[in-house]
Amino acid sequence: MSLFDSLKEKAAELLGGAGDKVSELTGVDLSGAADQVAQSAGGLAETGQGLAESATTAGQDAVDSATAAGQGVVDSTGALGDAATGLAGDVIDPNARG
Repeated sequence: MSLFDSLKEKAAELLGGAGDKVSELTGVDLSGAADQVAQSAGGLAETGQGLAESATTAGQDAVDSATAAGQGVVDSTGALGDAATGLAGDVIDPNARG
């Protein structure tokens, strides 16, 4: 059970109990209002769950992008090192005797 489902159930439980107490004290039936609030809490829980999933996906996308960029730097640096090694190999040693 997700955190949002737990919150939704607890909110419905608390609102139901509060509505019953108000009805006892005032004689006004608030069961319909409590149901509406419970439905709203359910909608909010679903929205919160969706936002959490979106944030997780966005975070993973950012990690993937950073990893790909880092790999690109490593690849470029390796190619640059290979080119420098090739150029160094082409230079004639000034101390060589021929």
